[in-house]
Amino acid sequence: MRYLILILFIPFFTLAESNTQLKKELMQMEIQDQSIRNKIGKVGWQNPPKELINQLKIIDEANTTKLKAIIKEHSWLTKELVGIEGVSAAFLIIQHSSDIEFKAKMLPYLETSYLNNEGIKGQQLALLTDRVLIAQGNKQLYGTQADLIEGQIVFSPIEDKANVDKRRAKMKMPPLDFYKKLMEEMYGIKDHPEIDLN
Repeated sequence: MRYLILILFIPFFTLAESNTQLKKELMQMEIQDQSIRNKIGKVGWQNPPKELINQLKIIDEANTTKLKAIIKEHSWLTKELVGIEGVSAAFLIIQHSSDIEFKAKMLPYLETSYLNNEGIKGQQLALLTDRVLIAQGNKQLYGTQADLIEGQIVFSPIEDKANVDKRRAKMKMPPLDFYKKLMEEMYGIKDHPEIDLN
């Protein structure tokens, strides 16, 4: 009986160790993702050095390749497999991937993860949904995508704009007008005393 119990526990510990390693790998990928973006942020995104942009592309491509391999082996990453932090790291890598087809393929998994409360937030799902739609030549649904043009925040075209705040509310996001003010405050375009960024 004692031997049987030991045999039963060995696969569990092996799986737990494997999951820990997988989570560590995802977290390391997230660190690389954020580190290069912080470097670019310090010098300014308006006109960053080519060397940093090349590093960014190399990191994003490497992370995309690694994540594809991980998902091929494990299917989608759940909270049970890699924890909320691991799921969140996977989202970040998908979001920054240049592979639009890969992003589109991951959307249903991210939606399931959001609905199952496994680490994906509504804002993250909305963000990726809009990026995929725009990359495919469609209008965005949630108004997460905007550009800074001549000192103004300009949103990419929004499908059924009259109801965008209803869709945003379903994803637990603030109204579009507040989001615009938030970006204006962040970019130093306009001062909105009612918004505290700290």
